[in-house]
Amino acid sequence: MTNQHLSRELANFAANLKAADIPDEVMSRAEDLLVDWFGSAIAGKGSRPVEIITQFAQDMGGFTATHAGPSEILITRKNSSPFLAAMANAAASHVAEQDDVHNGSVFHPATVVFPPALACAQAIGASGEDLLVAAVAGYEVGIRVGEFLGRSHYKVFHTTGTAGTIAAAAAVGPVAGRRRPAPA
Repeated sequence: MTNQHLSRELANFAANLKAADIPDEVMSRAEDLLVDWFGSAIAGKGSRPVEIITQFAQDMGGFTATHAGPSEILITRKNSSPFLAAMANAAASHVAEQDDVHNGSVFHPATVVFPPALACAQAIGASGEDLLVAAVAGYEVGIRVGEFLGRSHYKVFHTTGTAGTIAAAAAVGPVAGRRRPAPA
């Protein structure tokens, strides 16, 4: 295989990943990482920057008092749009620097994988299993991209912000692809 097709192969992996493809121990680890991420997000409560971002997310959610949006901002338990809830939850989960780190890629995967995947899952009614599959896809893609970029990349850029955008897209794709039918 030539290098020109590696990104296509990685994208196909993420887009076509199914729970049956993932070993049980990997799914169990994804559950542990999700719980750890929740703890990191709650640890962000009270941080001034997070409180400001959260207030913005709640104010700009674009919804009325009777319809607050489909996705939860964890530290307030209020809902907003998927985009804004993901933004607030990502900020909360990264500010205390308690989130996970992958040393080889110099990357904090949870803070960029779980917030958008959770917000999307909540918005479309995806299952917990779908959320975990999305997380595995996001972690795998983000870590591989981060390792490709290498440690020298981190001297100039924050890998969580660069590789993280690709990881977030890889995580949201599998969730969005499993859209549930609307209730009758």
